[in-house]
Amino acid sequence: MESTIELYKKHIGQYVTTAPSPFSNWLRGKILDVNEDGISLEFIVREEMTNPVKMLHGGMIAAIMDDMIGMTLFVTGVKNFYASVNLSVDFISNVRVGTAVIAKTRFIKKGKKVMLVECNLYGPENILLARGTSNLVETEGIAYSHNP
Repeated sequence: MESTIELYKKHIGQYVTTAPSPFSNWLRGKILDVNEDGISLEFIVREEMTNPVKMLHGGMIAAIMDDMIGMTLFVTGVKNFYASVNLSVDFISNVRVGTAVIAKTRFIKKGKKVMLVECNLYGPENILLARGTSNLVETEGIAYSHNP
């Protein structure tokens, strides 16, 4: 039987448009990598993602990270739904509308009930824009359906 990771590796190079999350579909990230440790997606900063000076909005940075962290659990085959307990974000730099940014996640700790996942957001020339971590707790009775 094909693993969830292998199933999603077939979608590398494609844009997320059929995820269970409408927000993931709206972000429209391009899948760059999927592995047992995390995922990487590229996003193009659209005008509706920016603040009044056309820079990527800080709330959007946090939202991308939160979505990517949740997506990481889903794509790597975690069976039950984990809810975010917190999200800590350090804003380091920024980019303007039209720029491609890359979000990369990795597991820091995979516990039986609690996960700790990191997400870093990079701009052109691999410049670190923001780094974030989230603790997520397992919710009982809610399971994923892994259909890409």
